[in-house]
Amino acid sequence: MEKAIEAQGLTKVFGWFGKKIIAVDSLEMSIDSGTIHGFIGPNGAGKTTTIKMLIGAIKPTRGKAFIFGEAAGSVRAKAFIGYSPEHPDFYSMSALEFLVYNGELCGLKQGEAKKRGKELLDWLGLSDFADKNARKFSAGMKQKLSLAQALIHDPDVLILDEPTANLDPIGRYEVLEKIAELAKKQKKTVFVSSHILLELEKIVDHVTIINKGKVILQSEINDLRKRFSERHFIINTKNNQNYLKSIQALQGAENAWINHEMKIEVLVKDSTRFKKAVIEMFRGKEDELIELLPLRMSLENIFLKVMGRETE
Repeated sequence: MEKAIEAQGLTKVFGWFGKKIIAVDSLEMSIDSGTIHGFIGPNGAGKTTTIKMLIGAIKPTRGKAFIFGEAAGSVRAKAFIGYSPEHPDFYSMSALEFLVYNGELCGLKQGEAKKRGKELLDWLGLSDFADKNARKFSAGMKQKLSLAQALIHDPDVLILDEPTANLDPIGRYEVLEKIAELAKKQKKTVFVSSHILLELEKIVDHVTIINKGKVILQSEINDLRKRFSERHFIINTKNNQNYLKSIQALQGAENAWINHEMKIEVLVKDSTRFKKAVIEMFRGKEDELIELLPLRMSLENIFLKVMGRETE
């Protein structure tokens, strides 16, 4: 599959002499065309700095990045990209005027830009505000208008930094639905950074986790869930506290504890042996066992485990 975004040893160092800060450190990344790629990490991990290098806003200290094979920051690479920042702001002009202005900057004729702008405002539920001053929009409305300006020239790659920030739950749902539609129906590549992982996991195909400027995990979302779930089980009995030590001692069990739902959570060495051992343990007293299921790990759970913030 064609690569929409590639990073090879991408590095950004700020400062001089003894005060150097390595914001992004030898980052390697490869993103297929037509996919939605989640880019996540804690605050200060290097996400926004990486995005700025990809769009050509800043130059890397070392390494290279490419957009459909074109060097990041080049005119050809920029032509592929639509970008929406985390904190968008606008000139004191109407929403439609702003979109037309951006469309013309991207090479569209005025009439074409106006038609496209109206379509995008309608698509995002902002058509009633087309003639209103964008500078006075609410934070959520600015976020939607920013997405519209990113799409004004019909780019192949969308790079979105916290696109659902400042939106209410309904607004977040609507924007995420629109992002999914862009990839599925229009075959666009979407590179999205977000802290709202429970919502992000509903639309992403792949995910990259970054920390202290380094990629620590990159995977398809389904493979990631399988990797973290296949050795993880939830057991619920009529008396979990009483059964905890017995389950910890079962063949195949590595560790077991009472989780926040007051159920027994178990990490196992061998899933098959463990399940057989549990079934044998409750033979003749099946009514004591309420639940035995593999744990379906959320992206947030996986992120916390990868970052070492959740004890197994």
